[in-house]
Amino acid sequence: MKISLIGNSHLALSVAWGISQNELAQHIVIFSGSQAGIKQVTRGASNRKSLADGIEDLTLAAAVSPSDTQISIASSSEELSDSQVVVLLPASLPFGFHAAHALKTTNLSLTRQIVPKILEKIQNAIVLIAMPYANHIAAWIHQTNGLKGIIGIANGVSTAHIKAEITNRLGLSVNDISALAIGNDEVTYPLPEYCRINGIPLSQLMNESDIQELSEVVSKRCPYTSANEYTLSSHILQVLSAISLDKKRVMSVGTLITTDTTSVFLNVPSKIGSNGIESIIPLDLTDTQREQFKELVAQSATSQNFS
Repeated sequence: MKISLIGNSHLALSVAWGISQNELAQHIVIFSGSQAGIKQVTRGASNRKSLADGIEDLTLAAAVSPSDTQISIASSSEELSDSQVVVLLPASLPFGFHAAHALKTTNLSLTRQIVPKILEKIQNAIVLIAMPYANHIAAWIHQTNGLKGIIGIANGVSTAHIKAEITNRLGLSVNDISALAIGNDEVTYPLPEYCRINGIPLSQLMNESDIQELSEVVSKRCPYTSANEYTLSSHILQVLSAISLDKKRVMSVGTLITTDTTSVFLNVPSKIGSNGIESIIPLDLTDTQREQFKELVAQSATSQNFS
């Protein structure tokens, strides 16, 4: 499998290392904003040199591991041809510059510049949008370019927060906890009834008021706007693993939802395998959750309208 990483070169190196160590691809191509001729805000003028040095270091480290994954820098979009998966990474921003509006406009601007340059080369690829406001950006690509096979990855932090909260409150191993949330780029709704501790429903270990408090805490922490490097890298690698190894994993990711009146990208549980998103897992929602879902669709239909 050939995987191309496009955008933030520092994050690309981290993801490339994870791909090579898990042997998820035979060839990794890194195509940073500077190679694409994209103007990005970076911390220095030596981005190309540092990227080349980083890839040389990765190659040597892979040889020690050992890993047979080839890692290279793309100097043109031609080298992205035959990629089975393309990952769009967030733009590099100055340290501390993480305002939600800045992330949204900067990453969408980067996407507008990069996607037309590479579109002819990736028509048949699965495209992972690993940027804040991933659903917003996925919707723009889908609506303006007709590209299929798009998966939105925000930062994966909602599930992590739910599992961490349950772990801390119950004093249990995080390895035994499964969690689920739905949402869009700005709102997260944890689904406690789908949270399990080694198969045991959360409601058997926590009372209703504590579960409600946990859900509120997670919702307040988890708008999909921040770009934490480690959680984002981990989430990217989980999705890439599901695709590369055809794992048929169920994860809440940005998925195209079509209703009677509109089509939007929302974070919902989907089955992911070698073909990308293969199906959406239906949920048995309460009346309140159904209303919340309708609000998500309506809100997203407005924010994702590019006509």
